[in-house]
Amino acid sequence: MTLPRLLTIMGSGETAPTMMKAHRDLIARVGSDVLAVVLDTPYGFQENAPELASKAVEYFRKSVGHPIEVAGLTRVRDEDPVVVEQAMSRVRRAQYLFAGPGSPTYALGQWAGSAVPDVVKSKLREGGAVTFASAAALTLGRFTVPVYEIYKVGMDPYWLEGLDVLGEIGLNVAVIP
Repeated sequence: MTLPRLLTIMGSGETAPTMMKAHRDLIARVGSDVLAVVLDTPYGFQENAPELASKAVEYFRKSVGHPIEVAGLTRVRDEDPVVVEQAMSRVRRAQYLFAGPGSPTYALGQWAGSAVPDVVKSKLREGGAVTFASAAALTLGRFTVPVYEIYKVGMDPYWLEGLDVLGEIGLNVAVIP
């Protein structure tokens, strides 16, 4: 089966009631028996990361009407290599990959130099749906704005190197959802 190549960038509110139709439509475009995976890294530093993952699973089950698995990739750096590889296996197999809230800086720190950017790029090349929102969306471009550091800590604005996933489709941009 040849999968469509879908990239969806959302702002905040990715699990609001108004977004369930968007998720349903995207999953339907990929196929009826789709493995959906939530990439939990962007909020992996938070103490309530397991609860956030559970809320995503519940939202997809109840509101979207489709199951979603949690990647289990809250950390890549200094994590048990077996745990990382098990999580990466879920991310690779996902036909619908969803990532959202958290910290773009934390996500970048975990994903840069890992297999994550290449796996996301491969879905854009070979087929699959990538839906990144909020913090995760900020990481997709060539540059990333460190939102928390600027708006919550009060640091002067600056750019970080992004994952440049969008370079795969010829876009030399920064994403500000």
